[in-house]
Amino acid sequence: MNQSDTALAVQPVSFSRFSTWLYCPRRYLYRYILESPEERASGNFVFGSAIHEAFEAFMRSLKDDPLNHEAVVAVFERAMHDEIALNQHHGVPVDWGKKSADEMLAKGAELIDVFLQKVDRHVTVIGTEVPFTVEFADDIVVNGVIDLLLDEGDGRYRVVDLKTSASSLAQDRLEFDLQPTVYLLAAERILAAPGKVDFEFWVLTKAKSPAFRIYPVQRSQAQRAEVLEVIRDVRAAEAAGIFPRQRSYMCFGCEHRDKCDGECRKGA
Repeated sequence: MNQSDTALAVQPVSFSRFSTWLYCPRRYLYRYILESPEERASGNFVFGSAIHEAFEAFMRSLKDDPLNHEAVVAVFERAMHDEIALNQHHGVPVDWGKKSADEMLAKGAELIDVFLQKVDRHVTVIGTEVPFTVEFADDIVVNGVIDLLLDEGDGRYRVVDLKTSASSLAQDRLEFDLQPTVYLLAAERILAAPGKVDFEFWVLTKAKSPAFRIYPVQRSQAQRAEVLEVIRDVRAAEAAGIFPRQRSYMCFGCEHRDKCDGECRKGA
């Protein structure tokens, strides 16, 4: 059976899906099994999505005529307004936390300014928002989207994932986050370039003084094998109906917080 046949025979799983179970199995239950309606949209998610759209528009433009600062900010602002309008259309309020939409629009313009000042404009862009569906093993097919794929020359490539964050990435995340592992495996397969793909997080921090930092990440063969084990474990947990709550700071922005808290009070 070739890879395309396997992809049809095995239900693909996205990184977003199995990582949701790792962060909070109960959220996984609401989102993917019960398909519960969203109670709110996270303002951070809306903001991050709009920043991503502006980032992708600029990086695509490097292939031809680079967008200027005003054009990139315009893409961001339009994306923000579109996200807000879409949520309003579906009756889902946006939870901005301690900020307002206007404050986040201003912060986004600041982040874009910092990014455009520091980003390398001489990279060779293969693509942005590059989709993949890749067989990792006979029983595992993973799909997802790579934010940015670069050609480094001499048969080497670079995968970039953009993040917006309140602070710098912690060392343990750089060492253990599964996303680089998954995306390295996927890129090596779609490019037919085993061992010739690098991974970087590009992080825009939403601090009082915004910053743009690049974090190169490496993964061992043992870590690549481990991610397959994790995917199988999540699949087994789902089959067994194991969805415990995992309380953390992420609860405050969770789209199913009220339902979860209500069931908890009832002893569900």
